[in-house]
Amino acid sequence: MRAHLTIAPAAVLLVGLSLAVPAAAQTTLFTTTDFRQDRERWTDPAYYRNNTVAQLRGMAIDFDSGGRGTGQEAGARAYGSEGTGKVGALELGTPYLFKTASEHYEAWLKQARGGTRHTKDTIPDWRGRWAGGPIGLNGGPNPASSVAAMLTPQYREYFVQEVKAYTEGRIWSPGSFCLPGGFFAALEAEEFIVTPERVWILAAGNGQNYIRWIYTDGGGHSPKDAEFPKWHGESIGFWDGAALVIHTNQIRGWKGGLSEFTDGLETVERYRRAGDRIEGEITLYDPDVFVRPVHAKVRYERDPEARPELRPLYNTCTDTNGPSSMVYMDERGILNERLPGDPLYWDATNPRPWGTYLNDSDRRYEQYRKKTPRR
Repeated sequence: MRAHLTIAPAAVLLVGLSLAVPAAAQTTLFTTTDFRQDRERWTDPAYYRNNTVAQLRGMAIDFDSGGRGTGQEAGARAYGSEGTGKVGALELGTPYLFKTASEHYEAWLKQARGGTRHTKDTIPDWRGRWAGGPIGLNGGPNPASSVAAMLTPQYREYFVQEVKAYTEGRIWSPGSFCLPGGFFAALEAEEFIVTPERVWILAAGNGQNYIRWIYTDGGGHSPKDAEFPKWHGESIGFWDGAALVIHTNQIRGWKGGLSEFTDGLETVERYRRAGDRIEGEITLYDPDVFVRPVHAKVRYERDPEARPELRPLYNTCTDTNGPSSMVYMDERGILNERLPGDPLYWDATNPRPWGTYLNDSDRRYEQYRKKTPRR
């Protein structure tokens, strides 16, 4: 640990846990009739039956088997089954006492004496094909209650609404609508192009490609009057010897990481190559969403395979999902576009499309439950 950094007590995370009443006598996420009435239970592991976020997502209620079957998809966990989450299994809060990302970044820049000025002969070699990303940034082995405890009341409610939908097989995915994955999707790096003035981080998914520019030329961020939210934000950085430090702001509010986030999200990252690994960390600052900054380790493994068929490809969402459902051929044989009021209209300017989706999904799900009660 560097001399100027102080570790914050891990006990801060263990907040709001209701342990006085036996869990068997209390409402859970799986027995509630209105999750919004259970606010005092949202930070109790027993409310989720100790399931992690990943375990909740792996459930899918199956009404045809009485709502207690193995789920709608092969391999799904039984609805309402007990999870293996352990409070404190992974520290989600930052170990640093910085209040903002700018303070964090500037402290590390000062410690590095303004950063190392590399040349093309001294710049670290990060060539290769890599795979990886943040570790446990969805809560990892902790129960879902540990994630809820890190969120402010409004975003805690959003989180519980979403994980409840997970358990019932109602999962919103941006790729399903040909929407961008957002900032955190771009952390799944496959290639690094490193030069003295900037670093490019590249990756490709099934439906789209990701690219980040990190400017290490000392130019700083755009002036305030030229800032605006961007899918991958705006990243600047410096080298501290062989370590790359990055500050990203102007990130467009979306979903990813621990939860959804606002346009106010800023991050500080630090990476260093160690043999066939690039090891790093990321700290998330978004005071509207997190009760304290969130921290996660990041790791990329170098793939020894270099066969041509493994090279990244340029992909578009329409390659797999087809063109936008907004554009269609009308009865005149002319391309037309769906407008507000059309039942199939999708508002591309909606800042929380998953919220719209989940609210309507909740309504339809309750109607379906009334027609098909659980046995």
